[in-house]
Amino acid sequence: MKLQYLLLVSITILFFNCKTDKLEPFVSENHLESFQTEKPQFFDLDTLEYKTIIGKHGTKIIYYRELFDTIYKDPIQLELIELYDFKEILYRNIPTITTKDELLETSGVLKIKFTSNGKELEIREGQKLLVYPPSGKLKNNDIFLSDKDSITNIKWNITNQNFAYFELYLSGGISTRIIIPSDSLETFTNREKKWREKIARNEKIRYELISESNSFILTNIKDRWINIDKLVNPEKQISFRIKENINFSGFNIYIIYKNLNSFISYSVTNDLLFFPEVPIVGKVKLIAIGENLEGTFYDEISLNSIANNSEVILNMKKTSKGNLKKLFE
Repeated sequence: MKLQYLLLVSITILFFNCKTDKLEPFVSENHLESFQTEKPQFFDLDTLEYKTIIGKHGTKIIYYRELFDTIYKDPIQLELIELYDFKEILYRNIPTITTKDELLETSGVLKIKFTSNGKELEIREGQKLLVYPPSGKLKNNDIFLSDKDSITNIKWNITNQNFAYFELYLSGGISTRIIIPSDSLETFTNREKKWREKIARNEKIRYELISESNSFILTNIKDRWINIDKLVNPEKQISFRIKENINFSGFNIYIIYKNLNSFISYSVTNDLLFFPEVPIVGKVKLIAIGENLEGTFYDEISLNSIANNSEVILNMKKTSKGNLKKLFE
């Protein structure tokens, strides 16, 4: 009997060791990084006082040297990253989720970075940077800024520094330009309509307010990414837990929304496998990627069939990093 007990203990220890020998400490990794094709663009502005800068995908930036507090001889350089292809946003692991865990749908992400002598510049107080994304990108969208300059679990804040230009045309060829907060556009436009009706009744001068809805203005971009997107109303939210898998010390988790330019990503260790209030809109799938000494593994699960507060068991299958791309197409 004692011999049988010792044999059972030995087999158990051997089995456990075989499992744990596969493990390495979990390190968060962007498994899609190698699929990126979009490169940063650099513009040498040197000591120019003014320049209209146009990126290769159509982003237009109105640059004035007086935007920054620099010595007049210091050269200035712009680094511009334009991500209007959702796949490029996904490959860079820039998720579309706010700091309040609200789901966003993106129309594009920008990085606008001005530097001088190797240091990033801040926009001076009272100055505003005017940006024109490609036509139609701002329709029904807001401007969000990243919580911090990070590509690890980045989240977004809607900013109170968004403004838009309006041009007010008066009679006799006279016009004036005004700037108002972009979150007041609807209210302002409704107010303008009332003014127009009142003026028409009084047979006074006619004027027309034209919105340059393809532009926005920012006052703080240092250490920030810029996201052109809108909030998405979820059909429901679910919470679930992934069952611990002793073959992996952690996972990179992606929540992919089939018909939206939206995704959420998590980097989690085995003690952090609970996912609260995940928004569900349309067809949604979870992709889990894990690594151990034997290679790269994945599983793919539809979240539409997952009950709230349920436990999800991953059936990890070995794959190559090259084949991972197909999971996200």
